[in-house]
Amino acid sequence: MAKYVVTATSRSGQPVNIITGSATDDQAIYSDRELKDFQQRAAADPRDLEVTVRPLD
Repeated sequence: MAKYVVTATSRSGQPVNIITGSATDDQAIYSDRELKDFQQRAAADPRDLEVTVRPLD
């Protein structure tokens, strides 16, 4: 079961969701380690992503 839902939004308006081309995408995260990895990848992403994390407990 998912622990978090993260929303990544491109501050520059570039597509984040590869299917719809939207500048925003949501993803289910299943562990604290996966969340940390996601945040590290987002920080290095050239699309200038803003990430919000919503806990699901």
